[in-house]
Amino acid sequence: MKITTVIPAYKSKYLMELLAALAQQTEPPERILFSDDSPDQSFIRMLASEPVKSLIAHLNVSAIPGTRRGAYANWSQCINAWGGETELLHILCDDDIIYPQFYARHRQAHRSGHFSSTVSSRWYANEAGQPLRHALNLPDAVAQHPQRMLSLDANVLFTTTVGRAANWLGEVSNTVMRAEVAELIVRREVDGIPIAGLEDLGAFICGAQTHPLCYINEHLGYFRQSPNQNSTHGTSAAMKCAIMSYFGLALIGRKRGLISEEQAKYCFDAVGSNVLWHYRNEADTQAIRDALPALMAGEAGADGPYLDAWRAFVAANGHF
Repeated sequence: MKITTVIPAYKSKYLMELLAALAQQTEPPERILFSDDSPDQSFIRMLASEPVKSLIAHLNVSAIPGTRRGAYANWSQCINAWGGETELLHILCDDDIIYPQFYARHRQAHRSGHFSSTVSSRWYANEAGQPLRHALNLPDAVAQHPQRMLSLDANVLFTTTVGRAANWLGEVSNTVMRAEVAELIVRREVDGIPIAGLEDLGAFICGAQTHPLCYINEHLGYFRQSPNQNSTHGTSAAMKCAIMSYFGLALIGRKRGLISEEQAKYCFDAVGSNVLWHYRNEADTQAIRDALPALMAGEAGADGPYLDAWRAFVAANGHF
């Protein structure tokens, strides 16, 4: 099965590590496409010069200028540039690293059944790339399962992520997806409800309603933690969206019958208390905070005012 890897590139200081990881793949992707969003087009320049050019000579690498309109716009350009050219797509963030058997194992998983996406375990690493002790907090049933590949439907995924207000799947760098999942990332909404901030998680779990997701219970890469990431800036627009998008996913899951009223309420309460406290002085969340108490209390008709506020927030703040 053919895979295209697209890299929404911005941080050129990690380029040599990234290319070394791609060059060491036992079964490399058929195509690697960089969308260079750096201020000085440093990726395009470095890819065409030595010693980088020789390092990647055996790979099918190309690069296009980025949009320079933020990370989401660059992600979308990458996906649109791929355009379904291969059956499978991998979006690799420029500071993450994949291990040598990443593509071999993901191909094997996709060949074993019709899956909307395949997601593998990953480690966290520090700025220098040294693996850290902690990893994603997997559900016990997944972590302790004797099989390495698990077929998970949308009900299981919604229950164990949105129903727990926690993302144990990770994000795009440890995922190989089909076109319908990539389309949801670009569309950035499901059932008319924005999933901005959690486009990846939302696409994985909603995409699994048509075809299940395959979880590969092997650590096939690492997610680099650094001081410049959105997760370290709790009041950034990107982080606010990532947190508040759980409300939208809970409404989607409840509407589709993928989580129960009790599970949706747990999500509303857990995330809502966080938003009401941590963003209490943030003017741009005022309308959200005004609508949250009714949603958390399960009042009739509470969905409408909240969604109006959420759509307005994404329209005003979702261009990260």
